[in-house]
Amino acid sequence: MGSRVLGLVREQVRAWYLGTSVGSDAFGIAFQIPNLLRRLVAEGAMSAGFIPVLSEVRQQEGDEAALGFARQFFNLSLLALTAITALGMVGAGLIVGLFSLLSSKPIDPEALQLTESLTRWMFPYIALVAWAAVMQGVLNTWRIFWVSAATSILLNLAVIGAAVALASGMTEPAYAFAVGVLIGGALQLVFQLPYVFKLGFRWKPDFSFSPRIKQALWLLVPTVFGAGVYQINVLVSQAVAWGMGSGAVSSLQYSSRLLELTLGVFAVAVSTVVLPTLAADAAAGSKEKVADTVLYSIRLCCFVCFPVTIGLLLLGRETTSLLFERGAYDATSTSMTTYALSFHILGLTHIALSRVLVPVFYAFKDTRTPVWIAFGSMVVNLSLCYALAPSLSFGGIALANTLSALFQAMALTWFLKRHVGDIGDAVTLRSLLLSGLATAVMGGVVWALIPVLELRDLSGGALLIPYATALAAAIAAFVAVAALTKHPELGEILGLFRRRSRR
Repeated sequence: MGSRVLGLVREQVRAWYLGTSVGSDAFGIAFQIPNLLRRLVAEGAMSAGFIPVLSEVRQQEGDEAALGFARQFFNLSLLALTAITALGMVGAGLIVGLFSLLSSKPIDPEALQLTESLTRWMFPYIALVAWAAVMQGVLNTWRIFWVSAATSILLNLAVIGAAVALASGMTEPAYAFAVGVLIGGALQLVFQLPYVFKLGFRWKPDFSFSPRIKQALWLLVPTVFGAGVYQINVLVSQAVAWGMGSGAVSSLQYSSRLLELTLGVFAVAVSTVVLPTLAADAAAGSKEKVADTVLYSIRLCCFVCFPVTIGLLLLGRETTSLLFERGAYDATSTSMTTYALSFHILGLTHIALSRVLVPVFYAFKDTRTPVWIAFGSMVVNLSLCYALAPSLSFGGIALANTLSALFQAMALTWFLKRHVGDIGDAVTLRSLLLSGLATAVMGGVVWALIPVLELRDLSGGALLIPYATALAAAIAAFVAVAALTKHPELGEILGLFRRRSRR
């Protein structure tokens, strides 16, 4: 939660210094390229290949063998990612040029040059964060989650600190953000090392290609595409939007940040924590336990995503204005971001469910099915981007993202039957209906308060107290209905806090 809140602060700092300018668009595209590779090579490899095999080795052969496998995997990634980084820095111009071909219109040469330079600066981030992901995989397998979760806080602090310290003194302030990304990547790796060493991990020049390494590679290679389909869709979408004028890319990214706040706090957290459990239960052949874990994750995600979706639909402009409208980010920027958000937010639940469902396939060592689904989702997304953009501009691109996310979630749910059978029970159905009821009541309360609090007439900091009032009323209404209907997820969350408070 701290990480995602600071991620929002990072975007607020970006909005202050860059707004929706050419520099903001250039930084956004340049950062998305290594960030995409991070999801594919780092997080995708950890989820699909490394953690399931590491969990299996630890369960069958013990801790020492598991740490030996982790060392071999780290050494392999050390070689591979050094090569990828070098190639990326040398070929930054080619990479950016290829993405520009996806644009709906020609890109301004100055924007291309700035984007190429920023991409070259930030490309080493992929190596740093991928090595950090290996450390995260080890810690998560030993059920230590907070250390890795805290590293993204360090990334955000580094970007914020570098921007505040350097941006004002630079001709192009976007470079300050690039420096912060590199510092943050290094901190993400270094911070985890003492905790991994405490488990007994020691580095040795062991580059042997063991059968377990081959098993992990066999699992992760197909998911180099599938694990990052959401990021691929986002990057392709933003490449299409790149030619729609200054601010189109930035508006889509500011809008996505509001989705990522919810996804990061809940969906990513849930999928990260349940993966080792899913892998262990799948290895033991306990399909019933896997199904129970999946259903619990779905109920929890919907309990959170339903009210957030309606809340941002009703108060999208006010949320955007309150969070970002200052410095270089003006009322026009707010209007552009709100337009994108009105389409993006419709896909929140679908994206969250996909992030919960994909690790289930990985737990059963099925990496091909998510890849084919991911490919279909990308085709849907790209086709709809070009189909909807002429009439809806960059709003059509946001809508294409949403519809492709819906396709992916539905396909994952359908094909999951091959591993766990039909999933769904009366508890889950009741939970979803109650979440919908509580959300409907909450939406009615917010709708009634909008004219009373004159929210449509305010902007920027003037929104703080009226917006906080509406937010408090919305939360109170949702929780009250959930409590009156004895919503099971409300009881689970309250029980979790009670258990934590006793420790």
